[in-house]
Amino acid sequence: LVALTSIKQFFRPTFDIDTSLHPKQAEVFLDTTRFRVVVAGRRWGKTNLSKSEILARARFPKQKIWYIAPTYRMAKQIMWNDLKESIPRDWIVRMHETEMSITLANGTVIECKGADNPETLRGVGLQFVVMDEFQDIRPETWTTIIRPTLAKDRGEALFIGTPKAYNQLYELYILGEDDCRTAWSSYQFPTITSPFIPEEEIADARRDMDPRTFRQEFEASFESMSGRVYYPFDRHTHVNEKVKFNPSLPIWVGVDFNIDPMSSAIMQPQPNGELWVVDEIFLHNSNTEEVCDELERRYWRYMKQITIYPDPAGGARQHARGESDLDIFRQKGFTRIKFRKKHPFVADRVNSVNKMIKSADGLVRFMVAPGCRNVIESLEQTLYKAGSRDIDKAASMEHITDALGYCVELEFPTKKIVIAGRSL
Repeated sequence: LVALTSIKQFFRPTFDIDTSLHPKQAEVFLDTTRFRVVVAGRRWGKTNLSKSEILARARFPKQKIWYIAPTYRMAKQIMWNDLKESIPRDWIVRMHETEMSITLANGTVIECKGADNPETLRGVGLQFVVMDEFQDIRPETWTTIIRPTLAKDRGEALFIGTPKAYNQLYELYILGEDDCRTAWSSYQFPTITSPFIPEEEIADARRDMDPRTFRQEFEASFESMSGRVYYPFDRHTHVNEKVKFNPSLPIWVGVDFNIDPMSSAIMQPQPNGELWVVDEIFLHNSNTEEVCDELERRYWRYMKQITIYPDPAGGARQHARGESDLDIFRQKGFTRIKFRKKHPFVADRVNSVNKMIKSADGLVRFMVAPGCRNVIESLEQTLYKAGSRDIDKAASMEHITDALGYCVELEFPTKKIVIAGRSL
Protein backbone atom coordinates (compact mmCIF):
# COMPACT_ATOMS: atom_id res chain seq x y z
CA LEU A 1 0.00 0.00 0.00
CA VAL A 2 1.09 3.53 -0.69
CA ALA A 3 1.77 5.29 2.60
CA LEU A 4 -0.91 7.80 3.49
CA THR A 5 0.08 11.45 3.64
CA SER A 6 -1.07 13.18 6.80
CA ILE A 7 -2.30 16.72 6.35
CA LYS A 8 -2.68 17.62 10.00
CA GLN A 9 0.46 19.74 9.96
CA PHE A 10 -0.97 22.05 7.31
CA PHE A 11 -3.88 23.16 9.49
CA ARG A 12 -3.81 26.11 11.82
CA PRO A 13 -3.86 24.96 15.45
CA THR A 14 -7.32 26.38 16.16
CA PHE A 15 -9.07 23.00 16.07
CA ASP A 16 -7.78 19.45 16.09
CA ILE A 17 -8.61 17.38 12.99
CA ASP A 18 -7.26 13.95 12.22
CA THR A 19 -7.65 13.74 8.44
CA SER A 20 -5.48 11.78 6.01
CA LEU A 21 -5.26 11.85 2.25
CA HIS A 22 -3.54 9.52 -0.14
CA PRO A 23 -0.67 11.07 -2.13
CA LYS A 24 -2.67 12.14 -5.19
CA GLN A 25 -5.34 13.76 -3.01
CA ALA A 26 -2.62 15.54 -1.05
CA GLU A 27 -1.16 16.84 -4.31
CA VAL A 28 -4.41 18.63 -5.03
CA PHE A 29 -4.82 19.75 -1.43
CA LEU A 30 -1.42 21.47 -1.39
CA ASP A 31 -2.05 23.30 -4.67
CA THR A 32 -2.62 27.01 -3.94
CA THR A 33 -4.17 27.80 -7.34
CA ARG A 34 -7.44 29.70 -7.02
CA PHE A 35 -9.53 27.42 -9.24
CA ARG A 36 -8.71 23.71 -9.29
CA VAL A 37 -10.38 21.08 -11.47
CA VAL A 38 -10.12 17.40 -10.50
CA VAL A 39 -11.25 14.78 -13.01
CA ALA A 40 -11.09 11.38 -11.35
CA GLY A 41 -12.38 7.86 -11.80
CA ARG A 42 -15.09 6.36 -9.63
CA ARG A 43 -14.12 5.60 -6.03
CA TRP A 44 -10.86 7.53 -6.31
CA GLY A 45 -11.76 9.48 -3.18
CA LYS A 46 -13.29 12.70 -4.47
CA THR A 47 -15.67 12.99 -1.51
CA ASN A 48 -12.89 12.57 1.05
CA LEU A 49 -10.84 15.25 -0.70
CA SER A 50 -13.83 17.59 -0.73
CA LYS A 51 -14.48 17.07 2.97
CA SER A 52 -10.82 17.65 3.84
CA GLU A 53 -10.78 20.88 1.85
CA ILE A 54 -13.91 22.11 3.64
CA LEU A 55 -12.58 21.25 7.09
CA ALA A 56 -9.26 22.93 6.36
CA ARG A 57 -10.98 26.16 5.27
CA ALA A 58 -13.31 25.98 8.26
CA ARG A 59 -10.36 26.60 10.58
CA PHE A 60 -10.17 30.18 9.35
CA PRO A 61 -12.62 32.53 11.10
CA LYS A 62 -15.74 33.99 9.49
CA GLN A 63 -15.60 31.96 6.30
CA LYS A 64 -18.61 31.24 4.10
CA ILE A 65 -18.12 27.77 2.63
CA TRP A 66 -20.46 25.92 0.32
CA TYR A 67 -20.53 22.36 -0.94
CA ILE A 68 -22.73 22.06 -4.06
CA ALA A 69 -23.93 18.79 -5.62
CA PRO A 70 -26.25 18.43 -8.64
CA THR A 71 -29.31 17.99 -6.35
CA TYR A 72 -30.28 18.65 -2.75
CA ARG A 73 -30.71 14.92 -2.20
CA MET A 74 -27.25 14.14 -3.53
CA ALA A 75 -25.70 16.83 -1.34
CA LYS A 76 -27.29 15.19 1.68
CA GLN A 77 -26.30 11.66 0.66
CA ILE A 78 -22.74 12.43 -0.43
CA MET A 79 -21.54 15.05 2.03
CA TRP A 80 -23.93 16.26 4.74
CA ASN A 81 -24.05 13.22 7.00
CA ASP A 82 -20.34 12.56 6.64
CA LEU A 83 -19.54 16.20 7.34
CA LYS A 84 -21.60 16.23 10.54
CA GLU A 85 -19.76 13.19 11.85
CA SER A 86 -16.37 14.72 11.06
CA ILE A 87 -16.81 18.01 12.92
CA PRO A 88 -16.24 17.87 16.70
CA ARG A 89 -19.40 18.76 18.61
CA ASP A 90 -17.63 21.47 20.61
CA TRP A 91 -16.87 23.31 17.36
CA ILE A 92 -20.55 23.71 16.55
CA VAL A 93 -22.72 26.50 17.92
CA ARG A 94 -25.69 25.99 15.59
CA MET A 95 -26.85 23.34 13.12
CA HIS A 96 -29.86 23.49 10.78
CA GLU A 97 -30.71 20.05 9.43
CA THR A 98 -33.18 21.06 6.70
CA GLU A 99 -30.97 23.81 5.33
CA MET A 100 -27.88 21.64 5.84
CA SER A 101 -26.08 24.49 7.54
CA ILE A 102 -23.46 24.43 10.33
CA THR A 103 -22.23 27.52 12.18
CA LEU A 104 -18.92 27.09 14.01
CA ALA A 105 -17.58 28.82 17.10
CA ASN A 106 -15.16 30.90 15.01
CA GLY A 107 -18.02 32.37 12.98
CA THR A 108 -17.49 30.18 9.90
CA VAL A 109 -20.61 28.85 8.20
CA ILE A 110 -20.61 25.65 6.14
CA GLU A 111 -23.60 24.80 3.95
CA CYS A 112 -24.45 21.93 1.61
CA LYS A 113 -26.51 22.91 -1.42
CA GLY A 114 -28.23 21.37 -4.41
CA ALA A 115 -27.87 22.91 -7.88
CA ASP A 116 -31.35 21.72 -8.88
CA ASN A 117 -32.77 25.02 -7.60
CA PRO A 118 -30.09 27.48 -8.78
CA GLU A 119 -32.02 30.62 -7.83
CA THR A 120 -31.44 29.82 -4.15
CA LEU A 121 -27.67 30.09 -4.75
CA ARG A 122 -27.66 33.77 -5.70
CA GLY A 123 -26.42 36.79 -3.82
CA VAL A 124 -24.15 35.31 -1.13
CA GLY A 125 -20.47 36.22 -0.84
CA LEU A 126 -18.38 33.05 -0.61
CA GLN A 127 -14.79 32.43 0.36
CA PHE A 128 -14.69 28.83 -0.82
CA VAL A 129 -16.95 26.49 -2.80
CA VAL A 130 -16.74 22.83 -3.81
CA MET A 131 -18.78 21.93 -6.90
CA ASP A 132 -19.02 18.14 -6.85
CA GLU A 133 -20.15 15.92 -9.75
CA PHE A 134 -19.77 19.07 -11.83
CA GLN A 135 -20.40 17.15 -15.06
CA ASP A 136 -24.06 16.90 -13.99
CA ILE A 137 -24.49 20.56 -12.99
CA ARG A 138 -25.78 23.03 -15.56
CA PRO A 139 -22.84 25.17 -16.71
CA GLU A 140 -24.65 28.48 -16.14
CA THR A 141 -24.85 27.64 -12.43
CA TRP A 142 -21.13 28.36 -12.28
CA THR A 143 -20.79 31.13 -14.83
CA THR A 144 -23.77 33.30 -13.91
CA ILE A 145 -24.52 32.40 -10.28
CA ILE A 146 -21.56 31.06 -8.32
CA ARG A 147 -18.68 32.85 -10.03
CA PRO A 148 -19.95 36.33 -9.03
CA THR A 149 -20.25 35.26 -5.38
CA LEU A 150 -16.47 34.75 -5.26
CA ALA A 151 -15.56 38.16 -6.67
CA LYS A 152 -15.57 40.39 -3.57
CA ASP A 153 -13.13 38.38 -1.44
CA ARG A 154 -11.38 36.56 -4.31
CA GLY A 155 -12.95 33.33 -3.18
CA GLU A 156 -11.65 29.99 -4.42
CA ALA A 157 -13.33 26.98 -6.01
CA LEU A 158 -12.70 23.27 -6.32
CA PHE A 159 -14.46 21.45 -9.17
CA ILE A 160 -14.67 17.67 -8.95
CA GLY A 161 -16.23 15.14 -11.28
CA THR A 162 -16.05 12.12 -13.53
CA PRO A 163 -15.99 12.61 -17.32
CA LYS A 164 -19.29 12.74 -19.16
CA ALA A 165 -18.44 13.36 -22.79
CA TYR A 166 -16.93 16.75 -23.62
CA ASN A 167 -19.27 18.85 -21.51
CA GLN A 168 -18.83 21.65 -18.95
CA LEU A 169 -16.37 19.65 -16.83
CA TYR A 170 -14.10 19.26 -19.84
CA GLU A 171 -14.37 22.96 -20.66
CA LEU A 172 -13.08 23.88 -17.19
CA TYR A 173 -10.48 21.13 -17.30
CA ILE A 174 -8.84 22.58 -20.41
CA LEU A 175 -8.60 25.99 -18.70
CA GLY A 176 -6.21 24.41 -16.20
CA GLU A 177 -4.22 22.93 -19.08
CA ASP A 178 -3.66 26.40 -20.54
CA ASP A 179 -0.37 27.89 -19.26
CA CYS A 180 -1.77 31.38 -19.78
CA ARG A 181 -4.62 30.77 -17.31
CA THR A 182 -2.54 31.00 -14.14
CA ALA A 183 -5.60 31.07 -11.87
CA TRP A 184 -6.54 27.57 -13.01
CA SER A 185 -5.01 24.14 -12.53
CA SER A 186 -6.29 20.73 -13.63
CA TYR A 187 -5.75 17.15 -12.54
CA GLN A 188 -6.77 13.84 -14.09
CA PHE A 189 -6.57 10.69 -11.97
CA PRO A 190 -7.72 7.15 -12.86
CA THR A 191 -9.28 5.07 -10.10
CA ILE A 192 -6.19 2.91 -9.81
CA THR A 193 -4.20 5.85 -8.38
CA SER A 194 -6.17 5.39 -5.15
CA PRO A 195 -4.40 2.93 -2.83
CA PHE A 196 -7.77 1.90 -1.34
CA ILE A 197 -9.17 0.17 -4.45
CA PRO A 198 -8.14 -3.50 -4.79
CA GLU A 199 -6.70 -4.40 -8.17
CA GLU A 200 -9.15 -7.27 -8.48
CA GLU A 201 -12.06 -4.82 -8.32
CA ILE A 202 -10.60 -2.90 -11.26
CA ALA A 203 -10.22 -6.19 -13.10
CA ASP A 204 -13.85 -7.09 -12.35
CA ALA A 205 -15.01 -3.72 -13.67
CA ARG A 206 -12.95 -4.21 -16.82
CA ARG A 207 -14.78 -7.50 -17.45
CA ASP A 208 -18.23 -6.13 -16.58
CA MET A 209 -18.17 -2.91 -18.62
CA ASP A 210 -17.71 -2.06 -22.27
CA PRO A 211 -14.40 -0.38 -23.19
CA ARG A 212 -15.64 3.18 -23.56
CA THR A 213 -17.63 3.17 -20.32
CA PHE A 214 -14.68 1.66 -18.45
CA ARG A 215 -12.31 4.31 -19.78
CA GLN A 216 -14.74 7.05 -18.82
CA GLU A 217 -15.72 5.82 -15.35
CA PHE A 218 -12.48 4.24 -14.13
CA GLU A 219 -9.71 5.82 -16.19
CA ALA A 220 -11.20 9.34 -16.02
CA SER A 221 -10.99 9.59 -19.80
CA PHE A 222 -13.09 12.08 -21.72
CA GLU A 223 -14.96 10.08 -24.33
CA SER A 224 -16.98 11.50 -27.19
CA MET A 225 -20.57 10.31 -26.99
CA SER A 226 -21.36 11.30 -30.56
CA GLY A 227 -20.76 8.83 -33.38
CA ARG A 228 -21.62 5.15 -33.39
CA VAL A 229 -23.76 3.85 -30.55
CA TYR A 230 -22.48 0.27 -30.87
CA TYR A 231 -18.91 1.34 -31.54
CA PRO A 232 -17.16 -1.97 -30.55
CA PHE A 233 -18.97 -3.84 -33.33
CA ASP A 234 -16.76 -4.85 -36.26
CA ARG A 235 -18.24 -7.07 -38.94
CA HIS A 236 -14.83 -8.64 -39.55
CA THR A 237 -14.82 -9.84 -35.95
CA HIS A 238 -18.50 -10.34 -35.09
CA VAL A 239 -20.04 -11.65 -38.32
CA ASN A 240 -19.17 -15.30 -38.86
CA GLU A 241 -20.35 -18.15 -41.07
CA LYS A 242 -20.28 -20.49 -38.07
CA VAL A 243 -23.27 -18.68 -36.55
CA LYS A 244 -26.23 -20.90 -37.41
CA PHE A 245 -29.48 -21.92 -35.77
CA ASN A 246 -29.13 -24.83 -33.34
CA PRO A 247 -32.43 -26.72 -32.78
CA SER A 248 -31.26 -27.98 -29.37
CA LEU A 249 -30.71 -24.54 -27.81
CA PRO A 250 -33.16 -21.99 -26.35
CA ILE A 251 -34.53 -19.37 -28.72
CA TRP A 252 -34.66 -15.76 -27.49
CA VAL A 253 -36.65 -13.26 -29.53
CA GLY A 254 -36.22 -9.53 -28.92
CA VAL A 255 -39.17 -7.54 -30.28
CA ASP A 256 -39.59 -3.84 -31.07
CA PHE A 257 -43.18 -2.80 -31.75
CA ASN A 258 -42.50 0.04 -34.16
CA ILE A 259 -45.01 -0.36 -37.00
CA ASP A 260 -42.59 0.44 -39.81
CA PRO A 261 -40.55 -1.62 -39.53
CA MET A 262 -41.65 -4.31 -37.10
CA SER A 263 -38.32 -5.70 -35.93
CA SER A 264 -37.32 -8.90 -34.19
CA ALA A 265 -33.87 -10.31 -33.48
CA ILE A 266 -33.69 -14.07 -32.97
CA MET A 267 -30.85 -15.07 -30.62
CA GLN A 268 -29.50 -18.22 -29.04
CA PRO A 269 -27.35 -18.36 -25.89
CA GLN A 270 -24.37 -20.66 -26.41
CA PRO A 271 -22.96 -23.15 -23.87
CA ASN A 272 -19.69 -21.16 -23.79
CA GLY A 273 -21.47 -17.97 -22.66
CA GLU A 274 -21.64 -16.31 -26.06
CA LEU A 275 -24.85 -14.93 -27.56
CA TRP A 276 -25.47 -15.55 -31.26
CA VAL A 277 -27.91 -13.62 -33.44
CA VAL A 278 -29.03 -16.40 -35.78
CA ASP A 279 -31.98 -14.79 -37.58
CA GLU A 280 -34.04 -11.62 -37.91
CA ILE A 281 -37.57 -10.58 -38.81
CA PHE A 282 -37.86 -7.16 -40.44
CA LEU A 283 -41.33 -6.32 -41.78
CA HIS A 284 -42.35 -2.95 -43.25
CA ASN A 285 -45.89 -1.61 -42.77
CA SER A 286 -46.68 -4.56 -40.56
CA ASN A 287 -48.24 -5.38 -37.20
CA THR A 288 -47.81 -7.68 -34.22
CA GLU A 289 -50.01 -10.45 -35.62
CA GLU A 290 -47.87 -10.67 -38.77
CA VAL A 291 -44.70 -10.90 -36.68
CA CYS A 292 -46.24 -13.77 -34.70
CA ASP A 293 -47.27 -15.52 -37.88
CA GLU A 294 -43.79 -15.18 -39.40
CA LEU A 295 -42.13 -16.38 -36.21
CA GLU A 296 -44.44 -19.39 -36.07
CA ARG A 297 -43.86 -20.15 -39.75
CA ARG A 298 -40.11 -20.35 -39.21
CA TYR A 299 -40.00 -22.00 -35.79
CA TRP A 300 -43.26 -23.90 -35.33
CA ARG A 301 -41.34 -27.06 -34.38
CA TYR A 302 -39.62 -25.26 -31.50
CA MET A 303 -42.41 -23.23 -29.93
CA LYS A 304 -41.67 -24.53 -26.42
CA GLN A 305 -38.07 -23.27 -26.71
CA ILE A 306 -39.04 -19.69 -27.56
CA THR A 307 -38.95 -16.84 -25.06
CA ILE A 308 -40.18 -13.42 -26.16
CA TYR A 309 -38.35 -10.30 -24.91
CA PRO A 310 -40.59 -7.41 -25.95
CA ASP A 311 -40.50 -3.67 -25.70
CA PRO A 312 -42.04 -3.12 -22.21
CA ALA A 313 -44.54 -0.73 -23.78
CA GLY A 314 -46.13 -3.73 -25.49
CA GLY A 315 -48.10 -4.57 -22.36
CA ALA A 316 -49.98 -1.28 -22.48
CA ARG A 317 -50.62 -0.57 -26.14
CA GLN A 318 -54.24 -1.27 -27.10
CA HIS A 319 -55.42 -2.58 -30.46
CA ALA A 320 -58.84 -2.42 -32.09
CA ARG A 321 -60.26 -5.29 -30.03
CA GLY A 322 -58.77 -3.93 -26.81
CA GLU A 323 -55.88 -6.38 -26.53
CA SER A 324 -52.25 -5.40 -26.07
CA ASP A 325 -49.30 -6.53 -28.18
CA LEU A 326 -48.40 -9.03 -25.47
CA ASP A 327 -51.96 -10.38 -25.46
CA ILE A 328 -51.57 -11.08 -29.19
CA PHE A 329 -48.36 -13.03 -28.59
CA ARG A 330 -50.07 -15.12 -25.92
CA GLN A 331 -53.08 -15.78 -28.15
CA LYS A 332 -50.69 -16.99 -30.86
CA GLY A 333 -49.17 -19.53 -28.48
CA PHE A 334 -46.06 -17.65 -27.32
CA THR A 335 -46.56 -18.02 -23.59
CA ARG A 336 -42.97 -17.51 -22.39
CA ILE A 337 -42.59 -13.73 -22.22
CA LYS A 338 -39.97 -11.88 -20.16
CA PHE A 339 -39.77 -8.11 -19.82
CA ARG A 340 -39.18 -5.38 -17.29
CA LYS A 341 -42.17 -3.53 -15.88
CA LYS A 342 -40.73 -0.28 -17.14
CA HIS A 343 -38.22 0.63 -19.81
CA PRO A 344 -34.59 0.26 -18.81
CA PHE A 345 -32.53 3.38 -19.32
CA VAL A 346 -31.31 3.61 -22.91
CA ALA A 347 -27.72 3.89 -21.63
CA ASP A 348 -28.12 0.65 -19.64
CA ARG A 349 -29.46 -1.17 -22.67
CA VAL A 350 -26.71 0.14 -24.95
CA ASN A 351 -23.96 -0.57 -22.41
CA SER A 352 -25.19 -4.14 -21.95
CA VAL A 353 -25.05 -4.77 -25.69
CA ASN A 354 -21.63 -3.12 -26.05
CA LYS A 355 -20.28 -5.16 -23.15
CA MET A 356 -21.30 -8.37 -24.95
CA ILE A 357 -19.87 -7.15 -28.26
CA LYS A 358 -16.53 -6.51 -26.58
CA SER A 359 -15.77 -5.99 -22.89
CA ALA A 360 -13.08 -3.62 -21.67
CA ASP A 361 -10.71 -6.58 -21.17
CA GLY A 362 -11.16 -7.63 -24.82
CA LEU A 363 -13.61 -10.51 -24.40
CA VAL A 364 -16.00 -11.00 -27.34
CA ARG A 365 -19.24 -12.82 -26.50
CA PHE A 366 -21.52 -11.65 -29.33
CA MET A 367 -21.69 -13.03 -32.87
CA VAL A 368 -24.04 -12.44 -35.80
CA ALA A 369 -24.99 -14.67 -38.72
CA PRO A 370 -24.09 -13.14 -42.12
CA GLY A 371 -27.72 -13.27 -43.24
CA CYS A 372 -28.87 -10.87 -40.50
CA ARG A 373 -28.30 -7.86 -42.73
CA ASN A 374 -30.53 -5.45 -40.81
CA VAL A 375 -28.94 -6.30 -37.47
CA ILE A 376 -25.48 -5.72 -38.94
CA GLU A 377 -26.46 -2.40 -40.53
CA SER A 378 -28.15 -1.20 -37.36
CA LEU A 379 -25.09 -2.04 -35.25
CA GLU A 380 -22.90 -0.16 -37.71
CA GLN A 381 -25.11 2.83 -38.50
CA THR A 382 -27.09 3.70 -35.37
CA LEU A 383 -25.65 7.03 -34.23
CA TYR A 384 -25.82 9.44 -31.34
CA LYS A 385 -26.87 12.99 -31.96
CA ALA A 386 -23.74 15.10 -32.08
CA GLY A 387 -22.47 15.96 -28.62
CA SER A 388 -25.12 14.03 -26.72
CA ARG A 389 -26.16 10.59 -25.54
CA ASP A 390 -29.49 10.82 -27.38
CA ILE A 391 -29.83 8.32 -30.20
CA ASP A 392 -30.41 9.96 -33.57
CA LYS A 393 -33.65 8.44 -34.84
CA ALA A 394 -33.84 10.40 -38.08
CA ALA A 395 -32.47 7.51 -40.15
CA SER A 396 -34.71 4.95 -38.39
CA MET A 397 -31.77 2.57 -37.97
CA GLU A 398 -32.19 1.76 -34.29
CA HIS A 399 -35.29 -0.46 -34.16
CA ILE A 400 -33.80 -3.93 -34.51
CA THR A 401 -30.92 -3.16 -32.13
CA ASP A 402 -33.53 -1.86 -29.68
CA ALA A 403 -35.21 -5.25 -30.07
CA LEU A 404 -32.10 -7.27 -29.28
CA GLY A 405 -31.22 -4.81 -26.51
CA TYR A 406 -34.38 -5.62 -24.53
CA CYS A 407 -33.20 -9.23 -24.32
CA VAL A 408 -29.51 -8.54 -23.71
CA GLU A 409 -30.12 -5.96 -20.97
CA LEU A 410 -32.39 -8.40 -19.12
CA GLU A 411 -30.20 -11.50 -19.45
CA PHE A 412 -26.77 -9.83 -19.30
CA PRO A 413 -27.26 -6.60 -17.35
CA THR A 414 -24.35 -4.27 -16.79
CA LYS A 415 -23.03 -4.63 -13.27
CA LYS A 416 -24.27 -1.77 -11.09
CA ILE A 417 -21.81 0.16 -8.97
CA VAL A 418 -23.64 2.20 -6.34
CA ILE A 419 -21.87 5.26 -5.01
CA ALA A 420 -23.53 7.80 -2.74
CA GLY A 421 -26.96 6.41 -3.55
CA ARG A 422 -26.47 6.62 -7.31
CA SER A 423 -26.06 3.71 -9.70
CA LEU A 424 -23.48 3.81 -12.39
